[in-house]
Amino acid sequence: MTNQTFDFSAFVDASRKAFAPAARFQELTLKGFERVARQQLAFAGEMLEFSMQQMQLTTTAKDFNDLTARQTELATQFAEKATQRSQDLVKLTTEHQAEISKLFDKTVAETVQTAKKAA
Repeated sequence: MTNQTFDFSAFVDASRKAFAPAARFQELTLKGFERVARQQLAFAGEMLEFSMQQMQLTTTAKDFNDLTARQTELATQFAEKATQRSQDLVKLTTEHQAEISKLFDKTVAETVQTAKKAA
């Protein structure tokens, strides 16, 4: 009876190949989370700036008509920024979804090819 040595490197290589798609998925997910977090942080800064400008208007306005006109102008500018932020968020989500779909398609194709070779 002969003892065959266990090829540990083959086991490690097989494990790396098996978990590579999961690792790539985690990378893409973290990248997407970071991009969304940066967008949300920028939006939070814009909200803070908007509220500070609103408070400043109450002390610098000449009369009620001036206050409402300047508040309307400020709110319109903020609404435009918020709309742009939401459009950017949709764009980021669409790009992330495309990257994830591409990863899944690639993984499925590689799995099918490996299965055909094994058969």
